[in-house]
Amino acid sequence: MSLADDTLALGAGVEVEDTGGRPSGRKTIITSPGVYKAEVWQAAGGGIMKFYDLAADPEAKLNLAGYDRGLFEVGWHGAGRKDADESKGDYISGKHQSYGCRDWPSMGHGKLKVEGELEVIEKSPARIRVRAKSVFTFWSRFADKNMPVTGIYTFYPTGKIAIQVRVQKREREFRWSGEYGPHLFLISNKTKDGKIVGFNHGTPRYPDYGKDTKGMWPRPAAEELSFAYSTTGIKTTFFITIPPEQHKVFSRHMRHYFPGHWDRFGYGSGGVLMSPGYDATWACMIQMGTPGSKLVPDIKTAKDAVPYAMQYREPAKLTGPDGIGITDDEGDLNKDGYNESEGCHVLKGPGPLSFTYEKGKGAGFAPVFKVTGWKGDAPKTVQVDGKETACVATVVDGKLIVQVMGTILGGKVQVNIGK
Repeated sequence: MSLADDTLALGAGVEVEDTGGRPSGRKTIITSPGVYKAEVWQAAGGGIMKFYDLAADPEAKLNLAGYDRGLFEVGWHGAGRKDADESKGDYISGKHQSYGCRDWPSMGHGKLKVEGELEVIEKSPARIRVRAKSVFTFWSRFADKNMPVTGIYTFYPTGKIAIQVRVQKREREFRWSGEYGPHLFLISNKTKDGKIVGFNHGTPRYPDYGKDTKGMWPRPAAEELSFAYSTTGIKTTFFITIPPEQHKVFSRHMRHYFPGHWDRFGYGSGGVLMSPGYDATWACMIQMGTPGSKLVPDIKTAKDAVPYAMQYREPAKLTGPDGIGITDDEGDLNKDGYNESEGCHVLKGPGPLSFTYEKGKGAGFAPVFKVTGWKGDAPKTVQVDGKETACVATVVDGKLIVQVMGTILGGKVQVNIGK
């Protein structure tokens, strides 16, 4: 068992500040001290409009989230259509007609007065959960109020953000181009001498795929993750991954890049049709990497990131007494006992609990457990193969949330929570 520095681990945790006020200025600010700072803006319909690597940039001077859309984005261009109607959010330019664009989040939400709702739904040092409700928009020109979207972010101290997205279509169909899917949206700045500063992207198979592409590069089949590495001088990396079941929809990778302006990269699809009554919920995870923090992995390449993505895609196997596992937790989309929407294993019992953790293909990095029906206080440590191990733990509404602050190196270990 490898531990993070005890002082850092025992002092780790996330904090939240809600600025309040009108939607145009309201922000929910999540901070993991010395690790990262994220700002969710209601004006953008609930986008993560600012993200700082505090380990490398302690004064929070360089915002790594992309202009106008923020760190995480869904969608963009629609497919072509023959009966376009601009009054209903379609697009016409000469002979070209299409469904237009649909995106969330964006600063266009504020301009169209569809900022929606922003709420902190769970708050503790172990994690912060923020729910945003709004609609998809076509840039700043059209708000599709028949296309609601709900996003729930779960922020952890270790640079992990689990995300659940629900997309609905109430009236009038919308067909996407290949751009529908979860994307990282990162900075692409142009210096005074014309140099582009931002991120390069790749996948495990194509580590620099699309490095110099200015448009939508050829779309390879979806892999374990989409990876981004910084060219800003701050060595931050990010990857985004999805559960394997979601490859049925998000079947490819995509990049849409305008140097010096925007850079979206992640998963795409094959022309998803959303007819009236469409209602789908899916999940994804973003993990930050940096060499400057003992609480965050130093992930240098897409191949380095694979075990961390597999920890989410093919979660560790937990074995314990009958009845310890829960497979019907809300947000556990494939009913396997791991809640993809929250990024945690789900157990039940008043405590103490004892079970084996078999990590499989995953990294075993800072695993998170949610225990329903917990009685008593949160533990200050957990035991891994009999060794006291630092954790961040809190009881919230009868649920124990506990994150092990270290990496489990052994393939199969015994974990004890509570005494």
